[in-house]
This record gives sequence, structure tokens and C-alpha cells, in this order.
Amino acid sequence: MPPTAADLSRELTLGPLVDHHAFALTGREEPLVWARQTVRRVLLTGRIDQGRIDDAVLVVIELLTNAIRHAGGPVCLTLDLYEKGVIVGVVDRGRDTTAIPTAPRNLLAELQDEASTTSGGADLPESGRGLFLINAFANGWGVEPAHEGKVVTAAFCLTGSAA
Repeated sequence: MPPTAADLSRELTLGPLVDHHAFALTGREEPLVWARQTVRRVLLTGRIDQGRIDDAVLVVIELLTNAIRHAGGPVCLTLDLYEKGVIVGVVDRGRDTTAIPTAPRNLLAELQDEASTTSGGADLPESGRGLFLINAFANGWGVEPAHEGKVVTAAFCLTGSAA
């Protein structure tokens, strides 16, 4: 079973929750542009270094893109600021949490295998790298059922990139 946001907070020892933000995304025009600006603005108010802010923005965009493409669209974006980090979450309308691999450690190898069977290994596919990026840039991530569908979360420690 994948970790929950609470599990990530404990495992990464992010400390106590300092601030919580929840933003409705249903019907929002240009949610990716809005999310880039909003996540950056909210995280700049904390003690998070610029590299980690950039990582969090990238991951939020990947999570939102996945929600748009595969799960009926995003419902809500959450930003939980902790004493020593942040957990971002995207709630979408998808209910199938089993469609998301819980151990993405081998995603790049799987993509390379797929590319070599379909194109002789010349090119990696244009899509399908979102979870690899999330795994590479976040210190941890998970998925769990939510009232509206499911929530995919990613955690970031205060300083130092995971990539």
C-alpha cells in the first residue's frame, strides 16, 4: 500500500504543520499557469530554498497534467507547509489507485524497455515520464482514496534537491 501524506510527514520528519492551503480547481481556466504562479507565491513565504520551490512547482504541474489526462480533471490542490518541508497534493476524479505504481524505482528502465521494443531504442516516448519525474524530484510520494476520487501527494524536505 502506498504511503499517505501523514506517513510521508512522519517518515521524512517534516515536523509540525505550520500552514495549510487548499485551492479549488474545478472549472479554473488555465490551471497549469495558475498553479505555477500560486505554488511559487505560497512557497516563497516559507523558508524553502529556491531549488526546492522549483522542484515542487515541477511536480505539481506533473500531478495536474496526469489528473487532466487520465483522471477526469483536477478537483483541488493542497499545500501543507511543515516546519521542515512541504507536502503538495492534487485531488482528482479518478478512483483507481491501483493504476498508479507504488514502487516507481524502475520507471526509467521500463520506459527504455518500451522504447527499444517499439522503436529499436532510438527514442524514449514523449509521454509517460511524469511518475519518474515525481519520484526523482520529491523526497517521497503516495496516493490514497479521497472523497472526490483520489489524492496524489508528494513531499519535499526544506533544503536540498532529491534529484
